[in-house]
Amino acid sequence: MRKKLRAMGVVRVLQVSGALVLLLACLGVLAAALSRNAAHRDFICYWSSARLLRAHANPYETQAILGLENAAGGTYHEPFIMRNPPWALFLIAPLGFFPAPVAGFLWLVTLIGAALLSIRMLRGEAEKPPLVVYLFAPILGCAMAGQTSIFLLLGIALFFRCYERRPFWAGVALVLPAMKPHLFLLLWPVLLVHSWRTKQFRALAGLAAGLVAAMGVALLFDPHVWAHYLAAMRAEHIEGQYLPNIPCSLRALVPGHPAWVQGVPAMLGMLLSVRFYWRRRDRWDWRREGAQLLAISVAVSPYSWPFDQLLYLPAVVDMCSARLARGMVPALVVLNGIGLLLLLTMMPLSSPAYAWTGAACLVWFLWARRQAGLAWGMQPRSDMATA
Repeated sequence: MRKKLRAMGVVRVLQVSGALVLLLACLGVLAAALSRNAAHRDFICYWSSARLLRAHANPYETQAILGLENAAGGTYHEPFIMRNPPWALFLIAPLGFFPAPVAGFLWLVTLIGAALLSIRMLRGEAEKPPLVVYLFAPILGCAMAGQTSIFLLLGIALFFRCYERRPFWAGVALVLPAMKPHLFLLLWPVLLVHSWRTKQFRALAGLAAGLVAAMGVALLFDPHVWAHYLAAMRAEHIEGQYLPNIPCSLRALVPGHPAWVQGVPAMLGMLLSVRFYWRRRDRWDWRREGAQLLAISVAVSPYSWPFDQLLYLPAVVDMCSARLARGMVPALVVLNGIGLLLLLTMMPLSSPAYAWTGAACLVWFLWARRQAGLAWGMQPRSDMATA
């Protein structure tokens, strides 16, 4: 018996070792391929700002950024500016201590680690989710571009996991989602109302403390960072840019393309989110209801890119841990496969070809909830087959 257990243990060790070697080999190949092209990925805007920050210069200075990006191998005619607010600078600051290829490799490894950790925390004690969760197209898009959206997922996974037992640290974790606060427009008012109703303000205190600490890092390097940031954002004229998302597509359908149309879904969503919370206030669960709310929030955000849709993942993981109707996982695999195909053909992320992806993910989620009998907080039906 002991020999059999030892043999099984050896086989297990060999399997794990082989899987790790394969993973590291794939990671090395991917990192080598992407590091050669570091200057032509979103990563380069974080690296160039980090280099300026290290020199105690303006991390949003357009001409300095353009010079750094082209010196690293870019061919830009206009600077690629980091659009995250100053409290996000603490995260990218370490990149400034390395040359672009090395920083690109370290950044990629960190992103992949953050994605795997996020999925692990989101599933909790449930069974492992299907492979499509790990190959979710927006995650691959983030890794290929070197985007920060994976850190938003990590922050929200930490928040969901820590809120009940460590609400202060759950609030600190929200500093990561605050790097793109517009994607969480439905969560902020619900967090305020929930804190007020339960008289529990430790999460808000943690968020405030985290933002103060993050801003302290930015101000330490650049005392005028807020003025520099606002000037750079005014020069970007974001309101006139096309974004392949639901609100921008609605705006394109209205004659004259008025900018206010793009904000209407978010305004309606914020009003409905408070109503959604209030009807479930006595049984509110951030891991479940919060994931639902986040999926809607990303869909109605007036400013979002295809890789930001990885914030659908908490809702997808939650659904995959429920008793889904047959055909739901295959449907997700098909949708995800089309998204992966668009990425692998190097379709530009600003292309209208991505405009359907957010709506498709949202429809899949709502359909899956309805089919599983979990729509808006209902209990699962026992007659549903597990996919």
